[in-house]
Amino acid sequence: MVNNSELHTENFEKQNEFPIDVIATTFKELIFDLNDTLNFPVDYSATAMIIAISTMIGTSVKVKVKNNWFEYASFYACLIGNAGANKTHPINTMFTPLKDVDKRNHDNYVVEYKKFIKYEKLSKGEKLKVTEIEEPILKKHVLTNFTPEALNKRLNENPRGCSVLSDEMATFFEGMNNYSNGDQISNYLTIWSNQPITSDRVGTPIPLLIKTPFLSVIGGLQPRMLSKVFPMQKLDNGFFQRFLFAYPESVVKKPINDNELNDVIIKRYAKFIEDYIENTNVAEINSCINSKILNWTPDAKAFFYQWQEENCSLVNEHLDNIKGEIVSKYDSHFIRLAIILQIMENPNSDNIEIRAVEGAKKLCLYYINCSFKVLEIIQNPANYLSTLPENKKSLYNSLNNEFTTSEAIAMGAKYVLPERRVKDFINDNILFSHIRHGYYAKKIKT
Repeated sequence: MVNNSELHTENFEKQNEFPIDVIATTFKELIFDLNDTLNFPVDYSATAMIIAISTMIGTSVKVKVKNNWFEYASFYACLIGNAGANKTHPINTMFTPLKDVDKRNHDNYVVEYKKFIKYEKLSKGEKLKVTEIEEPILKKHVLTNFTPEALNKRLNENPRGCSVLSDEMATFFEGMNNYSNGDQISNYLTIWSNQPITSDRVGTPIPLLIKTPFLSVIGGLQPRMLSKVFPMQKLDNGFFQRFLFAYPESVVKKPINDNELNDVIIKRYAKFIEDYIENTNVAEINSCINSKILNWTPDAKAFFYQWQEENCSLVNEHLDNIKGEIVSKYDSHFIRLAIILQIMENPNSDNIEIRAVEGAKKLCLYYINCSFKVLEIIQNPANYLSTLPENKKSLYNSLNNEFTTSEAIAMGAKYVLPERRVKDFINDNILFSHIRHGYYAKKIKT
């Protein structure tokens, strides 16, 4: 049974340490070894491993929750830490086996594509004398540098799905903004939900239709960049709410030591990923992905239902609040994390079992805590103020620590801010306190 008190906000500070005990022993050994030899923080290695396993699984497996409600194990994740905190190396380490598979696929693709080009250069008569060669498709798991069009093409060609790796999430978001003609955020929201997307391109008469897009995203981000990447003004679009954040309490750069990584452990991890990919072919049958369907053992389903009931209480506790929006996404996160833990425990599983849901609960508590911690930074008045347009920053700094509505409107006119926009601005409860009717106070005193 779920302990009700664990799900309430005041208890989240007790969930700061990553619950490493939920990870199967074989994988836990690698996480500890990376910590001992290369100083990789446990939170980062474990989260990177979860996303790597998510990529490995792709659409090969889904969980049936109810009729017409299935969940795939895709995630958007971000490792938070200062420069030198070892955010990038755990990601690269956990994704190395997938990159190795991609390298072999790429080499084979080059050979097959050359054959295709050679065939295409034949005359019609010559083609009749040889076996037809179709254009090959590049199988790819990991994307690092791409355009929106290329992303859709890869998702269309790889029904198993892909993952995006970004050394700095700020770069990932900047890349989105470079393609302002399309609604990239909306596209990523739809993909996270594994709902169909279409891509219409000039010069292509038939648009791409991706019925079951699967994409995981992971990268690192420094705390000082949080307000820039996730500005308060745009938190209502739902993108931030979908992220898992790994944010250790304290990560400092450590000196190199003489401990050496155990090759047996890292090779065992690589073999697990390569064997799973090789033994679980994902293809489309009548335009539908032939995913294996996992069900629930009775005790696991009862555990999930009880947890979800308590999660509803937490959502309702923060109704009409960003925290409530964050927690509401954990109905899906819980199920997806349970898939990961179950496959790590037994890649041939037919059911989600009790250990997987118990582990999913602990992971949800950890990641919710980290999300709330990140939200506090974003909502810090000073951080928030720094993201505003110059005219609003100037207005804020020009106002007295306490002021009236009429004084704000008069001051706003100096910065070409209409009355309506000034009134909206001073009602921002991150920057201002409403003392009484017509009177306000700044939260950052100047």
